[in-house]
Parts: sequence; structure tokens; C-alpha cells
Amino acid sequence: MPRPQGATNVVAFVDRQEIATTEAQAIRHLARQVDLTAVEQFKAQLRHQESYLKWIDSRHNELLDAKRQLDPNGRGPKDGVYRKYRWYAEQQSLLEAINAFEVLLKNSFIGLAKALRNYVPPEKIKGDVEAKVLWAAKGSASFASLIFEHRLFHKLDNVDDVTNMLIGSKRYMPSNLNNPLRPRVIALQAVFQIRHTLSHNQGHITQSDRAKFASLGYEAAHAEVIDPSENHFGRVVRDLLRQESSDFTDWLLTKTAGFLNDRHQNAGAQLDARARKRIERYLGSHAAISALPWA
Repeated sequence: MPRPQGATNVVAFVDRQEIATTEAQAIRHLARQVDLTAVEQFKAQLRHQESYLKWIDSRHNELLDAKRQLDPNGRGPKDGVYRKYRWYAEQQSLLEAINAFEVLLKNSFIGLAKALRNYVPPEKIKGDVEAKVLWAAKGSASFASLIFEHRLFHKLDNVDDVTNMLIGSKRYMPSNLNNPLRPRVIALQAVFQIRHTLSHNQGHITQSDRAKFASLGYEAAHAEVIDPSENHFGRVVRDLLRQESSDFTDWLLTKTAGFLNDRHQNAGAQLDARARKRIERYLGSHAAISALPWA
């Protein structure tokens, strides 16, 4: 297949046999996240997004100031063009923020599974036979990653399924109308519906989207577009995800401590300090974890 005209060094994708990658350490904002816990990585991503949007605003303002100084009577940068791309950047970063929250959940489970592998019986692991065999097998491979990294967590029932299999607890319980967290649960379900609309419909609200939002108690105008810049909408979604990332991690660590204490008290399990180090490495320090009788 001929190469694009004027791009003699560009090899067409259909002629390639490799996906281009770069080490995370080589990407400035990602390099700083390598040694962070799952929740710290998520919050760092939100801070990066906020800095990015502020940077766009500052560049436009600096161009306006420079233009006024050079030619007070001339035409400055077009506000319409700025608003167009500023809005596009905010919409895309909102989608990225919601996706990053799902990654937070996934990374938390992978880290927790690595730490608890010796304490969770293989029969507790749901999935096909291969998953159970991997869980029971010995070796240095990251079987926890193989088991959990392909799962999708934009449905809260799936989150509950994994926490239940690992530590015997559920947080969200979407069908439980008496759950004290129900307002938060409904809000998170709406956020994941926003993700669906942004990802699959380019932000355009279809009849199906409108019905799903309505079932959660939210009004959404059919045929209009989700607008993160309207009434601080993108900001409040990020605020919710930031708060839930902290609350979820605290809940997960508290329940993990209860699970390990039960295994120690009622099943005679010896709590290896290496498991504690793994928990702290992937999820962070917590008083309830530190108080356990580690050996």
C-alpha cells in the first residue's frame, strides 16, 4: 500500500506489525504516578486534567494580552475558536476522568488480590475453571492481574461481586433501597451513564439515554449534548468521583482488616507482614490494617 503523499517516513497502519508504545516513565505526568497507590494515581490524574484546562485558559488570556500590547486596535484571538476547543477538551477530559475512576477500581482489586492470595480460598473465586486454577497455582506470574484486569466495573454490581469474593463484603448494592449510600449509588450510576453517552454517542443524548437518566431521577434533554461547561457540571462530577475514590478506599481497607482478622481468629491464619506491605503499596496505610497481629 502506498504511503501518504508527503510523508515518506510514515508507514500505514495496515502495513505495521507492532503497536507503538512508550514507557510510562518517559511521559512526564505519568512518570510521577508509577509509585503511587491506586487512589493516589486517580487523584493525580484529576489534578493533571485541572491543570490542563487551566493551561488552555491561561494561553488564551496571554494571547489576548500580547495582542492588545502589540496592536490595541487589531483583532485578537477568536473567542469562538477558543470556546470551541476549550469545550472539546473539557468533554474529553470528563470522559477520561470517569474512565480513570473505573481504572482505580480495577487497580485496587488487582492490588488487593495480590495481597490476599494466601487468605482467600480458591473456591471463592468466581469465573471459569481456568480462573480458579490460576488462583490456586503457585509462581511469580501476576495471576491476580490475569483474573481481574479484563473485568468491567462501570456496573456497581460487578464491583460488589469482586469485593464479596475477596473480602466477603458489598458496598453499593444497587437493588437495596434501604442502603444508606443509596444517593451516592444513584449518582455514580448516573456518572457511568454519562460515560456511556460520551463514549458511544459522542455526548448526544438518545432516547435510550434519556430514559436511563430518567430512571435514575435525572432530567436530560433528548437530542441535546452533555455539556461539562454548563453550570459547573464537569467540576461537580469530578468532585463526586474524587470523594468516592477516598471513601471507597477507606471502606475497602476497613473491610479488608475485618476479613483478615476473621481469618486469623476463626481459621487460624497467620498474618504475614508481607501481605501488609502489599496492601500498603497498592491501597495505602490504614489504622485498622496496622492494628492487625502481623507476624
